[in-house]
Amino acid sequence: MLRLSRPLPPRQRESTIALINIVFLMLIFFLIAGTLSPPLDRDIRLISTTTAEGAAPPDALFVTSEGLLRTQGELIDPAAYVENLKADADQEQPQIKLAADRDLPATRLIEIVGTLREVGAGRISIVTERIAR
Repeated sequence: MLRLSRPLPPRQRESTIALINIVFLMLIFFLIAGTLSPPLDRDIRLISTTTAEGAAPPDALFVTSEGLLRTQGELIDPAAYVENLKADADQEQPQIKLAADRDLPATRLIEIVGTLREVGAGRISIVTERIAR
C-alpha cells in the first residue's frame, strides 16, 4: 500500500488592515502636531546658525530688514509691545523672543534690543534658523 502525504493547506495571507490603521493614525498625529505652532512672518528670513536648539518661536516679535517691528503681521512700537506683554503675562519684565531678518544690520538690531530694554523688557532671546552642516 502506497501512502501519500496530505497536501499542506495553503498559506493564509497577512492582512494589511492593521498596517493601514497605523499609517492613518500617524498621519492624523502629524497633521495635528504640525499645526500647534503659529506660522512665521512670511517676509522675515531668519538669521542662520548651526548650533541653535530647535524651537518654534510662538508670539515672537519680528524685525524686518528695514528695522520695523511687527507682531502677528501688524506694525508695533517697542513700548506698546512691552506694555502689551506686561498686561498679558502680568510680569514686571517680560521675556521677549526677537526674530530678526538676516539682512538687518547688526547695529540696528543692537539699537532695537537697547530700546526694548529701556522700555522695560526682561530677557531678550534672538530667534535663529538652524541650518544643516
